[in-house]
Amino acid sequence: MSDFLSNFNKSNYDNTKEKKLQDGSDKKEQTKQESERSSSNERISEKKDPAQESIGPVNVTEPKKDQDKIEQEPMTQTRSSQPDDGTEIDPTYHKRRKQKFRLIGIGTFVALCLLYFGYYQMTHVKLPDFTGKDLSEARAWATENKLKLKVDQTYNNKIETNKIISQKPKKESKIKKGSELIVESSLGADPEEKLTLPDFMTMKKSDAEKWIKENKAENISLIDEYNETLEKGKPARFEIVNKEVTKENYKRKDKANMYYSKGKETFEKNISVPDFTKKMKTEVESWAKTNDIKVTYEEASSAEIPAESIISQSVAKDQKVAKKDSLTVTVSLGKGYTVPNFADYTQEEAGTAVDGLTVQAKSIFTNNVPYGQLISQSVEAGTQLTSKDDLKVKVYYSAGQPYLKDLRGNTVEGDLQKKFYEEFQSKGANIQYTVKYVDSAEPKGTVVGMSAYNLYVPLEYTVNLEISLGNLAGGSNYSPKSPEKGSEEKDMSQP
Repeated sequence: MSDFLSNFNKSNYDNTKEKKLQDGSDKKEQTKQESERSSSNERISEKKDPAQESIGPVNVTEPKKDQDKIEQEPMTQTRSSQPDDGTEIDPTYHKRRKQKFRLIGIGTFVALCLLYFGYYQMTHVKLPDFTGKDLSEARAWATENKLKLKVDQTYNNKIETNKIISQKPKKESKIKKGSELIVESSLGADPEEKLTLPDFMTMKKSDAEKWIKENKAENISLIDEYNETLEKGKPARFEIVNKEVTKENYKRKDKANMYYSKGKETFEKNISVPDFTKKMKTEVESWAKTNDIKVTYEEASSAEIPAESIISQSVAKDQKVAKKDSLTVTVSLGKGYTVPNFADYTQEEAGTAVDGLTVQAKSIFTNNVPYGQLISQSVEAGTQLTSKDDLKVKVYYSAGQPYLKDLRGNTVEGDLQKKFYEEFQSKGANIQYTVKYVDSAEPKGTVVGMSAYNLYVPLEYTVNLEISLGNLAGGSNYSPKSPEKGSEEKDMSQP
């Protein structure tokens, strides 16, 4: 074995290889020559004389030499036709050719599979899991991937509003573009469901929040507000917005507010007060509204400050105040008028006592105030009146005690009403009269008799008058009768 291997060197390997190739080529050449010899014999037999065929079978006996010559001719021609350029025929040619076609077929199949896979990938999408996600997310995804989205909505107490409950087809499945994706989303808790409300006034805010969350009562709002009397965190009040709804028939859809105290509101004093002196009232109102300041307006007359302008302010300029603080300002009413004591004026002087005031001076009868003295005035002396007030002042002076004059012979019945009104009633004395018609030669309607005359009478008094009928003939023989001394004193003392 070792001798064999030692003899098997490179030169021996090359010789052996050439020998094998020579043997192979000789075999191939021999095979080819036999094939050509066979085809040549067939051609010779096809070229036989047809006359011989018609005569019949002829026993042709040719010399062996000629036959060998004919057999060797094709071989000589074949050999001469082969190129003598050292070309070698690969024995694996056919095998490689088959393998090539096999690979082309496999490649074509793979390419078709890839094309189909690409087309499938382009026309189908993989469904994600939308369960528990927002409906808007599924809607956006369906639009982006060209799918029709069908939404079925239902009430669900456990799943939030617009959250997806289920989907069809299921997650991870492939769905063709343009087809329909069906999702079921939650509408939240049923708004028509009745709820048994707890007593929020006994609950802490955290407990109220927990109850609202557990019962999905989103329409109940917890509101914090400042309260001057309650401590921070204390329940203030519970209100149902719709007054027709009570705690007994309350439904989840009904709105209600539960208020809790934030305690007293405190603000930092960081607002600078400007100087409002001689500024208009509207400027103060605008500043107060912007800074949430409570302003109290007082009024006073001023000869220097125009009406509706500020005379003074309770907080000096540039001082700091906080929101909700108070400020008092005095607003000018313009020039003022001081009402005098009209006792210092006569009735004739009272009308022009104060320029700008309208004074109505009038005299009235009295029982105890001397004539010409002041009885009263409608506005107290020393009062300041402005354009905002009624600038009319009524002043009453005494006309003394009413005096009843003799009307006999010079007064007719037709003048009695005017006379009694102007002389007595317009001045506060209720002096009335009665009429009795008597026979008399005086002209008809003439006053011919009086129960009292030429005397002072009280503020309430009635006098009896006699009126002539003018039915007696003859001239007038009437002469006023002087009252007796005693009777005059009696009339003076009548109440």
